[in-house]
Parts: sequence; structure tokens; C-alpha cells
Amino acid sequence: MKKRIKRMAEFLKLIRFHVILLILALYLVLCLFCYLMLRKEGADTPFWDVVVFNFLAVTGNDYVYVDHPWTRIAGIFVLILGMVGLSSITGFVSSAFVARRLNLERGEKKMQSMKNHVIICGWKNDVKMLIQGILRKNKDMKPSDVILINNADEVKLQSLHDDQELKGLNVLRGDFTEEQTLLKANVKEASKVLIIGENQENLDDELVDSRVFVGALLVRKLNAKCHICAEIKTERYKNYLESQNCAEVIYVDEYARYILSTSTNYGGMSKVMSSFLDNGDGVSVQIAPIGQDWIGKTYGELFAWYKKKHGILLLGVLENMGVEKELKHQILSEAQKSTNYGEIIQRLKSVKTMETNCPHLNPKDDYVLDGNMGAIILGEEV
Repeated sequence: MKKRIKRMAEFLKLIRFHVILLILALYLVLCLFCYLMLRKEGADTPFWDVVVFNFLAVTGNDYVYVDHPWTRIAGIFVLILGMVGLSSITGFVSSAFVARRLNLERGEKKMQSMKNHVIICGWKNDVKMLIQGILRKNKDMKPSDVILINNADEVKLQSLHDDQELKGLNVLRGDFTEEQTLLKANVKEASKVLIIGENQENLDDELVDSRVFVGALLVRKLNAKCHICAEIKTERYKNYLESQNCAEVIYVDEYARYILSTSTNYGGMSKVMSSFLDNGDGVSVQIAPIGQDWIGKTYGELFAWYKKKHGILLLGVLENMGVEKELKHQILSEAQKSTNYGEIIQRLKSVKTMETNCPHLNPKDDYVLDGNMGAIILGEEV
């Protein structure tokens, strides 16, 4: 019931409700004038009868009046106001419906033409801070490159639309566990999809995570190349998502347990972890791609280069960085070019056991760098 009232309030803004109230107020003033003139002439007509009779006159019916010049003049004004007022009210209402429909169609049409965009499925009360964090860490990205899919009420969504920092943000109302909704957001051309747990209907954690799981499966089915990041609340669905090769599975309780347990032995661990993630000073852990010219060189050389050239600390490397299906396709394509059958068989075996986005922290200096690697660095955001 509350949601319906809020939606009605938002719609009344579109139909210029204040103008309609002004027209109705003028109409009632004229009716009051007619009523006073009737009383002066001795007629015993109730005020609300005058309102009804005048309304009937506006709609083309006869109405009761006293044969007096002032009442006739007032009647003429009532008729004029009725013609203008009713046409204005119907015009405002119809234009509001048309504008609302056109805005939805324009928004959906624009979304369906987007490419390499980011889709955020679900709703959390701090979603604004989440979007701002994404934009801060991706300097080339604009709010118009982000699509937010959820079923949150319009009052919450309006606060995002009114925020100047998020001007241009695309919002699609719908269920992200339905294929048609994802297609409207052109998920087939998206580069990244973030699925966050939501609890709009007071569902328990298992049901919330089941929706995240279904959403991840649908996204993977529609776009095998995009980077999927899913947030879950139960360990059971963490295992389910990892078995479906979801690129990033964020199990918040796991991190919380680690910080709590280590904080009992090491004072200040929570602040250290906060600094790693980004405590506002612009220094955080990041992953930078390693160029092809570094293939065959050692970790020690890369460590020295980062420290000397950029003043950045290299923490390790991320092996097999990227989307699993693309990496396997790339490795198999390169294997087919080889004439060495032993090498082909070895590559086929490595594909079966390959783990994507596998961090290797603080390897030895003679560790040889390979393709599809990322550098795990600690430094200022670029």
C-alpha cells in the first residue's frame, strides 16, 4: 500500500498537480460567488448543489440559476473556465502518461544500444556509494555507462536521479532473474555484471543467494565473455557459484571472520585491511595488466621496475587473469598452431586443470612471467 501511494505521488508531479489545484480553486471561487448571488436573490439552493449544477453546465447540461445579470455573468465565467480548465486537466494527465511512456521507451532503447557497459543487479541502501566507488576507480567511466537493475520503489530511485554526481545513470525496473529484463539491459554486450544480494521482501539469506545464483547463470548463458562478480551471504552458494566458474564470488562473512580472528593476535589488523582496500587516502591494492614485453622475464625484474619507475610496491602476480572461457579458447588456439604434438597434449592437460584469476603472492625473484598475468600492486590509484 505504501509503495502505491509513493508511486502515485511521483506520478502527480508529472501531471502538474499544482496547476490542476489552482483551476479547481478558481472554479470553487466562482461557484461560491454564484451561491452568494442566489442567496441575495432569495433562492434557497445549497452550495454543493450550485457546484454540481455548474459542473453539469460545463459538461453540456442545463443548470438552475436566478435571472439576474450578475449570475448570468458568473455563469459565463464558469463555462469559460470549465472549457479551458477541463481541457487543461485532461491535457496534463494525457501528456503525463505519454511522457512517462516515452521516457521508458527512450531509456530502454538507449540501453539496448550500449556496449562494454557495467550492469549492477539488485539493490542495497548503500548502492550510491558503491556506484561512486566504481566510478572513482575507473576514471574513464561515466554514470551513463552504468545500468542499475532492481525493483526498488520509485522514491529510492528518484534520489539517485536527483544526484548530480550520478547524472545520466541508467535505471531499469525489473527482475534480474528474468531473461527478458537482462536483454533489455543489453547484457550480451556488457563488459562487467555485478550481482549484489538484496532483501526487498524480507527473504532469508538462502533465498536471497538463490536469486543471485540464478542471475549469474542467466548472465553467463547470455554472455559467456563478460566478467561476473556476485555477492553472497551463505557458504553453500559460494561453492555453487565457484563450480559454475563465476569470476568473482564475494563472501562477506568469510572476510569478516578472517579480520575478527586475526585481530585477536595482531592489534590494528582491521585498520591494515581497511588501508589495503582504500581508506580514503587513494592508496589501495590494485591489479595492473602485465605487457607482452615482460613475458619470459623474472618477477625480480618486474619488482625492481615498479619500485624504481613508479614508486609502487609489487605484492605478487595474478595468474590466468581474465574470463575462463576466453582464456581456454586462446590457449587452445595457440596450441593448434604448434607442430609439436607433445606440446599440444601438454597444453590440453593444462587447460583442464587451469584456475583463472589465481593470486601468487610474493613469489621468488627467479619466477618467470607468463602471458595472461596481472601485477598485484599497492600504490596510488591511477
